[in-house]
Amino acid sequence: MISQSEQQTYAVAKELAHNTKIPAHILLYGDLGAGKTVFAKGLADGFGVTDVDDVSSPTFTLINQYVGRVRIYHIDLYRIETGALGGLGLEEIFDDHNAAVIVEWADRLGRFETPGAVRVFLSYVDDHTRKIDICF
Repeated sequence: MISQSEQQTYAVAKELAHNTKIPAHILLYGDLGAGKTVFAKGLADGFGVTDVDDVSSPTFTLINQYVGRVRIYHIDLYRIETGALGGLGLEEIFDDHNAAVIVEWADRLGRFETPGAVRVFLSYVDDHTRKIDICF
């Protein structure tokens, strides 16, 4: 699908969250500025976070947790080398059956197993337009 604005990207993500069963694992891929954090905010809204302004890219803390209709883990692997995941506790997070897990820079997961994950690829079309591919 094609998104012509941040609002459309947000709305696509919110709808995806509404239609995704828990536990949910949603992996976001795309270049810097492609819209991953906007998509993560829309997902958080769809999962019931009341103040989505609190949802930001957790680049320095790596993992933020929010409460909506379920627990939401928002993970940003931008500063992690591919596959260097030791000590992050991802196994426990992905094993939480009452949670939604959102991962930005999911390509950095390397060989980490994420069976059943929804993969979302965001790419530039132009300055305001993004292509969004959702793979179930």
